Amino acid sequence: MSKPFARGLSVISALGRGNGRHTIASVATLTDLPRAVARRILTTLCALGYADSDGREFRLTPRVLTLGLSYLASLPYLAHAQQVLTETSHELGESCAMALLDDGETVFIFRIPTRKVLSPRLVPGSRLPSYATSPGRVLLSQLDRRHVEQYLRQSDLKRYTDRTLTTVPRLMKELQQVARQGYAWVDREYDPAIAGLSVPVRNAEGKTVAAVSANVLAEGWTEENAVKAFLAPLRRAADCIRFD
Repeated sequence: MSKPFARGLSVISALGRGNGRHTIASVATLTDLPRAVARRILTTLCALGYADSDGREFRLTPRVLTLGLSYLASLPYLAHAQQVLTETSHELGESCAMALLDDGETVFIFRIPTRKVLSPRLVPGSRLPSYATSPGRVLLSQLDRRHVEQYLRQSDLKRYTDRTLTTVPRLMKELQQVARQGYAWVDREYDPAIAGLSVPVRNAEGKTVAAVSANVLAEGWTEENAVKAFLAPLRRAADCIRFD
């Protein structure tokens, strides 16, 4: 990848952080770029319509959405997967989502919400820590053991709640269990009010390429009753979505 292109992408990513408004200085700090370079890239983004400025602060414009939408449009299975998970969400009465693994993080492709109050910030493109989420654990559990262990040891295993697993041995043991049972149940490890159950979506060769999940307000739910309520419907949905 060319250096200017890589720097441009890093600036776009930086502009999306926090409250979405950044000065040249804050962008330079977030991207570890010289201020002159950050200023030049920001000026180019404004000229192309991907950002605008009030003279001091910069923010992304809706045109940036075309970059992400181009990726979504390239997924031939997306419409079918959304229909399947919409039906599954209606059947369960709970929010459902589909996610992929990218550079060790869980990236949500879409989410089918319900009227129950769950995180309003979970939108297409949202990135969550894989080690602390149920779809992430499903996806990590299918990778080579040595690769996963190296990833975990190099990661900042932040404790999001008092339930978050943050030691490599405990996480590796949990991932082995997920691989054996074919699902992941994560209870209030990332969000103190949310639990979720996820299963893998496989391609024609049997390789895990995505995960689908049902997410609930955790109070009153246990792994046992979540498995009883969600596992079979989620597995049916995953089989219907199966990638060719």
